[in-house]
Amino acid sequence: MVKTDNTAVSHFMTQPKLTSRQARWVDLASLGSVAALASSAVATSIRDRARELLSRDSAAQGLVHLVEQGKARQFWLEDGLLMTKENRLYVSKGGDLRKLLISECHDTLWAGHQGEDRTYALVHRAYYWPQMQDDVEMYVRTCLICQQDKADHQKKAGLLQPLPIPKRPWESISIDYIFGLPKVGDLGSIIVVVDRLSKYATFIAAPKHVTAEGTAHLFFKHIVKYWSLPKDIVSDRDSRFTGIFWTEPFKILGSRLSMSHEHSSLEWGGLNDVHGPD
Repeated sequence: MVKTDNTAVSHFMTQPKLTSRQARWVDLASLGSVAALASSAVATSIRDRARELLSRDSAAQGLVHLVEQGKARQFWLEDGLLMTKENRLYVSKGGDLRKLLISECHDTLWAGHQGEDRTYALVHRAYYWPQMQDDVEMYVRTCLICQQDKADHQKKAGLLQPLPIPKRPWESISIDYIFGLPKVGDLGSIIVVVDRLSKYATFIAAPKHVTAEGTAHLFFKHIVKYWSLPKDIVSDRDSRFTGIFWTEPFKILGSRLSMSHEHSSLEWGGLNDVHGPD
């Protein structure tokens, strides 16, 4: 059986003249018994279900009242159904009709498990409901067949590379924050600085919402003052460590800032051993 939304196509098998493309379809149809039905016959059950859902949807009934009062120009009533521009059928929420329509435009052989945009275009051609595109995207993204068969276009992640071992103490350090601590006065977090060679750790009390400028000030006060300026500073990609208040001073002073993936055991040089992962 061939389903179509074009009444003229229902007479396809009896046309006296066919194009080369139509002839190929005739050859395919000759392999089995094929019957063509126009949309008026195919969509009867869908329209009946849509009519039933419309009567039970309170939000849609409010829209129906606006239509009856002439206050919703983009909608109109037709045979007990709510229609919108381009003669699309309004599908109320409730039941599984919306999911069934998306499945028809995505899972069937003629649809071929297309992507989000093409599936949405097929559903949008004949139906309408609020947040339709979100529903289509969720359906396609959770389609098991698509997840198994579609190629992964994301670039494969590179291998983690261990940092070189420092030659002397405080040549290379790791820095991170500890948040979520009980607030004492204006203090509510700790800046943890670890020498990557000796694993000596320094804990600096800091305000709960410490800024990049505040971090730099405390770093110079408690680290640089006693241990000199390190050549290499390992941190994650926190906005405080990528902002201008942190990067510019060290750039001027000649220190290298190494941005690591968040809490990688290979790259963090012992900092996780001090306070553990978040």
